[in-house]
Amino acid sequence: MGRSGATVMRDIRGDLQERASLIEQQIAAAGIDFDKAVEQLQGKLKAELAALGVAMLAEHYKSFLMDSLGGDGRP
Repeated sequence: MGRSGATVMRDIRGDLQERASLIEQQIAAAGIDFDKAVEQLQGKLKAELAALGVAMLAEHYKSFLMDSLGGDGRP
């Protein structure tokens, strides 16, 4: 308390600014981690779609051969 009985408050603006800066850094780091995770998922998705495309092509070719050979494996 001051001499007149009023409470003296310390200036906490610096502490608050430091906290805000730390939080901004944490948010930026989380954003970078998120972007990396999205890139990894996109890579996995592309690989799975490519594998699915190959499987579909193989199935289509198999059906084509079965139709061409009369369905029982003989010409």
